[in-house]
Amino acid sequence: MDKRPIVSRETFSLAALLQEGRDRLASVVSPEEARAMVRRLLSHLWPGWEAIWLATRGEASLPPEKRSAWQAALHRLAQGEPLAYVLGEVEFGGLALKIVPGVFIPRPETEEWAFWVVRQLAASPPRTVLDVGTGSGALALFLASAFPSAEVFALDKSPLALSVAAQNARRLGLSVKWAQLTFGHESLPADWPASWDLMVSNPPYIPWSFWNETDPRVRHFEPPEALFCSDFSLYATLGEFAHKFLSERGLLVCEVFPPLGQEVASLFQKFSLSSVILHDFHGRARWIAACKGEFPTFAPASGSSSAR
Repeated sequence: MDKRPIVSRETFSLAALLQEGRDRLASVVSPEEARAMVRRLLSHLWPGWEAIWLATRGEASLPPEKRSAWQAALHRLAQGEPLAYVLGEVEFGGLALKIVPGVFIPRPETEEWAFWVVRQLAASPPRTVLDVGTGSGALALFLASAFPSAEVFALDKSPLALSVAAQNARRLGLSVKWAQLTFGHESLPADWPASWDLMVSNPPYIPWSFWNETDPRVRHFEPPEALFCSDFSLYATLGEFAHKFLSERGLLVCEVFPPLGQEVASLFQKFSLSSVILHDFHGRARWIAACKGEFPTFAPASGSSSAR
């Protein structure tokens, strides 16, 4: 006699799955975030499920071949693993990027200032672009897409990150030249430009002293070397490099830890760089733009304020 438990069709109905997901994630994230994560997971596993939901009032059953993937993904999310790693992809600036554990997940705050850069330089696009610490390649690929006539170069010390970035470039059909090296400790390849119209970087900027205040999902799953730092030495290296190799019309834009934005701006001044601090959609000091000579007039980010 078959003693396997009988699983009802209702167990796998869309209504039941959504409720199960919210319940499983209740101790990990807020109800609003749990709802959004579960819906995104369903869209990944079963594109078009919303239309099916409407047609059946939530009674349609998840296809049998997708049920094990649903349970496995929900288990990973309930353990606190970031949604991007579970899905294996993340969207940045309208680009669908592959992402894997061990590679930093690009953030909406970074996406915001990337759009800001494109708006500011639309009238005079950069000829050469350098992305320092490219990770998944998000910034480099976004800028390559936005400035198709530019030569875009990107570096990272992580071979895994560069492998993922190169795969993303191939999938998107975008041209970026990559190099594995530690910025400030190794020279750029000899055949790379000697002058840069645009330099961007989202470096590791969270002081180690803030480790316990960081979201556990970030601490436990994302690469700490892409997030945390001991000092401002990388910003000093960026400032010195910009002083030497930024073109006369060039711009350096980098993300900063909000409480320490002014300290980074002051550091750039030591390298004769004019700078402006801009704020993200949460009103936090999020990125700094710097250049040689007098700073041009830039519009602030949408919905934020800027301070010189």
